[in-house]
Amino acid sequence: MNGKRGLGIAGLTLAIWLVGAAGMAYGQGNTWPGGGLAQMVEGAGWRLGPLRINGAFTLGNAGHDSDVYYQYLGNNPVPDWTFAAGVPAQVLLPLGKKVVLDLSDSPQYLFYLDTKNERAWNNTVRGQVHFPLDRVYAQVGGGMADVRRRLSLELDINVREKRDDLGGLFLWQASKATSIAFFYERAKYDYGDAEYLGTRLAERLNRTVDLVDTIVYFQAGRRTRLYFDGQYGNYIFMGGTSENRDAKSYGIFGGIEFIPLVGGRLGLRGGFKLGYMRLNLANPGLMDGSGIAGEADVSAHLTHRTSVQFVFSRGFQFSIYSGATYYLSTLYRGGLSQSLSRRFILSYDVQFGSSSYPAVGDFQSLGGDRYSAHTFSLILRPARYMSMTLFGTLGRRVRPSADLTTRVRSFFGLSLTYGFPGNQMPSLIGELAR
Repeated sequence: MNGKRGLGIAGLTLAIWLVGAAGMAYGQGNTWPGGGLAQMVEGAGWRLGPLRINGAFTLGNAGHDSDVYYQYLGNNPVPDWTFAAGVPAQVLLPLGKKVVLDLSDSPQYLFYLDTKNERAWNNTVRGQVHFPLDRVYAQVGGGMADVRRRLSLELDINVREKRDDLGGLFLWQASKATSIAFFYERAKYDYGDAEYLGTRLAERLNRTVDLVDTIVYFQAGRRTRLYFDGQYGNYIFMGGTSENRDAKSYGIFGGIEFIPLVGGRLGLRGGFKLGYMRLNLANPGLMDGSGIAGEADVSAHLTHRTSVQFVFSRGFQFSIYSGATYYLSTLYRGGLSQSLSRRFILSYDVQFGSSSYPAVGDFQSLGGDRYSAHTFSLILRPARYMSMTLFGTLGRRVRPSADLTTRVRSFFGLSLTYGFPGNQMPSLIGELAR
């Protein structure tokens, strides 16, 4: 009897706490990432006591692909109908005022009508704990991804990739205008039994990556934040014939972030960084890489109806080819969007990219790939929590060599989101070598 009474009292206490917690203002300290965390918690789609919950149904790239394999496996195109359906979910649980638990799961099914071997189940799980203290923001967590996706700009076909990572972030708000952040992450990549041209990708790409970042931020104004970023990476390859790919990377960058006004539409959003990166290979017989690297994603509302976007990335990627080890990937993308009404937006995007290899062996004559893509989109918002995009994309790839055929691929279809897909804290660092 006493046990039942104790359970009843405990249940009543829990119920009172849940009701009271719904009205608590969770303090997020005096750091700018803590402020972003507060917005993420309070912006969740649903509330259940202290719980903040996001959930959605997504339908991505539902339509017709003119060539599933982008002519990588031969000159005969393989057209098919496809879609990717997912149900991403996120749970945020503030534990008191200074700790927030963040859990997310994104199961997805990748469907192809005729090329049944391309069908796959994907899943990405992530867990993080945020500590928004008075002048300190800390975060620890990790994730697991088991996803069949288009691997890279070098090999644009579906490949199964498994990625496990653990990491942490510590930021100290030294003054109102200055903050210093330290970041560490360890990630492991595994490509299983995937093959290309008779070679297992695991032999070339399975690796463990350690990344360390130190960043100094300066709040230059209400809407701009400057930063300087020093990066170090260590790459250990697991394949039996890939020990000579072990490498270290060093990078130094300067950047700026544009902070949008709360509730405002006009002005700049996003940011960019630019600097220098060096990739040192452990094998002294192989050529090291170095050069300008960086990334940008900046959008601007020119008027209440017209906006433009610019995206840029340039950095080193590890190659699937045995003689190349790495390549330097460069991408430019620009877009223009015009709001036709509150529910309709018309946009056009164009992107150009290239990949360049070390000037050794056969890759000196091949010179890398050149590619471009044009996309027209119509974005519709038929309901409050629904967004749909109708789009068409035409892509073209060519390697400047007379004996290789130009590859062309088009896709026409739609993407749809219904509900609240969840929010993530903006990344404080950029990973330019993977």
